Amino acid sequence: YNGFLPPGDRGRRRSKYVLYRRSSANGVKRSKHYVVERPHSSQAIHDTGQHSISYTLSGDQTVIVEYAPDEETDMFQIGRSSEFPIDFVVMDTIPEDKRGKSKVLRSTVSRFACRILCDRTHPRVAKIYAAGFDSSRNIFLGEKAVKWQENGEIDGLTTNGVLIMHPQGSFCGGEAKSGLWREVSVGGGVFSMRQLGEAHQKGHLVEGETNVLQDGTLIHLCGATLLWRSNEGLQKSPVS
Repeated sequence: YNGFLPPGDRGRRRSKYVLYRRSSANGVKRSKHYVVERPHSSQAIHDTGQHSISYTLSGDQTVIVEYAPDEETDMFQIGRSSEFPIDFVVMDTIPEDKRGKSKVLRSTVSRFACRILCDRTHPRVAKIYAAGFDSSRNIFLGEKAVKWQENGEIDGLTTNGVLIMHPQGSFCGGEAKSGLWREVSVGGGVFSMRQLGEAHQKGHLVEGETNVLQDGTLIHLCGATLLWRSNEGLQKSPVS
């Protein structure tokens, strides 16, 4: 809706969301990983105080990555779910010709689409990652999700995908040019977009680009697109 919600801003479902330094850090960082044969019986899955990501490699083998508290970052989560872990609830943008119709369209925005970790000491550093933790503090990547292991680390892509486009040049002032759409992994890697018909294969790792959000970065959640603005960029922007 180009920055405007027809019903108006209500609760966590708003047209914009401002990130502030939290009173207490709630960020997490990768701690350890291990392989299990029965993931649903794993203590990490059932422990609601433990953040973890499960990567199912086959029907009887799953890699679980545990995450430990990180006192240096604040975490903010975005998605369609109205559950409490989601800070900013976003819904699909319905095309003009589909509005007003009684048929319910299936949403393509993930319930737990992505998470943003902000450095508490250097607030300009905000990194985006695909997928968000649910109310049990878990993320599950099923057997059909794209996954890979390199240098002893495991990573993956979500089914719907999280895309970002960094502006080329200064966004405020009209001098920036469009960049290229990239896909962000669950671990924060930046890759070229998956090719049409090859959704089961990840793109190429993009050297020289990071998951650090810039003023003017577009975040596409497969059904809704968000615009990231920095504090410095907003201060330089015209006001009505």
